[in-house]
Amino acid sequence: MAKKEKEINPLWGGRFESGTDDLAQSFSASIDIDKRLFEVDIQGSIAYAEILNVANLINSSELKKIKKGLNKILDEIKHDKFNWDPSLEDVHMNIEARLVKIAGTAAKKIHTGRSRNDQVATDLRLFLKNQIDEILNLTILLQKSLLKKADENTDTIMPGLTHLQIAQPVTFGHHLMAWFEMLSRDYSRLEDVKKRMDVMPLGSAAISGTRFNIDRKFLAKKLGFEKISRNSMDAVSDRDFVLELASSLSILGIHLSRICEEIIIWSSSQFSYIHLSDEVCTGSSIMPQKKNPDMAELIRGGASKTIANLMGLLSLMKNLPLTYNRDLQDDKEYIFSSLDFTKDSLELLSLIIEGMEPNIEKMKSDCFTGQITATDLADYLVEKGIAFRKAHEIVGKIVAHAEKKKVQIFELEISELRKFSKIINEDITNYLNPQKTILSRQQVGGTAPSQVKKEIKIAKKELIRKQS
Repeated sequence: MAKKEKEINPLWGGRFESGTDDLAQSFSASIDIDKRLFEVDIQGSIAYAEILNVANLINSSELKKIKKGLNKILDEIKHDKFNWDPSLEDVHMNIEARLVKIAGTAAKKIHTGRSRNDQVATDLRLFLKNQIDEILNLTILLQKSLLKKADENTDTIMPGLTHLQIAQPVTFGHHLMAWFEMLSRDYSRLEDVKKRMDVMPLGSAAISGTRFNIDRKFLAKKLGFEKISRNSMDAVSDRDFVLELASSLSILGIHLSRICEEIIIWSSSQFSYIHLSDEVCTGSSIMPQKKNPDMAELIRGGASKTIANLMGLLSLMKNLPLTYNRDLQDDKEYIFSSLDFTKDSLELLSLIIEGMEPNIEKMKSDCFTGQITATDLADYLVEKGIAFRKAHEIVGKIVAHAEKKKVQIFELEISELRKFSKIINEDITNYLNPQKTILSRQQVGGTAPSQVKKEIKIAKKELIRKQS
């Protein structure tokens, strides 16, 4: 029985005498991953066809057929009527092959002066710019949730922890604003990534640029790019913009994970600082009493994907010579995974924060444990003229004494305190009460309720600026 000849790809098979092996074809196909680029691919092709018309490389009739065909394809894909063919490898060739069937000979001119190398680099930049905008908006949504909750709790005191041990009293609002600051840096990083990403590679062709009179600046303007690439070899092989985005998303992922870790700890019966809404929790199949913070746990666990994806991309790029290599096809799977996780997590965490209710009494009661105002006692001695290291030593002895008696330092009599330093007087009381000590942290960045309110006001203005 004669071996059936493999069909040769009609878009690049002129040099070949036989088609690609089935396994090789399946192994090299990326359509399942990159077909989500369809919208920007069509956007880029329409703009490119218009520039080809300006350069007199296609006539107005051909342009009309191409644009009509591309819009028809866009409608087919959006309505799930498009037949994706893995043998055509990727989104670009699938769309072009369909365009040839719709627009005929005119469609065969769409690739004039263009390579898949500069086409995919352009598509990816367009797509990722849009994705960054979505993530920026979701970050603002989460920050709004935090601001609302912080605004409601500027006076709610809670233990601040270091080494997961009680350290000093803070306000719940102040703690939530720490999360806000993390996200503000994430927002800024993403803005910077988008700024450097805003360079159009189209017109670089495969490696050396194009001989045709393509108005690249006009094309960039049509596609919404700020600049055009200055070196065709770098343009088709550069993926720094993907690496930078993956890095920013991994840092954001780490921040989301840290926030969720605290939510998980606080919602535990051992802490009981917060109550989570039922809609972000699940139960146990065997223990009827359980209410588990599963969504926070999944965000915490899933953040590891953003780190793994960054490592995958760095490893993918590290040995690639100029210019384009097929390895680059795998960049999309990594970055798309990080994007999907980030968008879902930001939206879900907003929901968690909105339904999160603080256990104000439990937080307050824990502020009267752990010798939480020991530092304030040391500050008191400093204000009385004792050098800080000496004051630290004195308070350390007072704490040891209180621990032996199984009491808190604020429960010691003034006469007991004076055994360690004669300068201690009745005015020490204000330094030992957690609710009063937080009022003294008035400097910028401090936990005093008045200062937290100022920061919230500034933050609200910052969000208005971001959305304008």
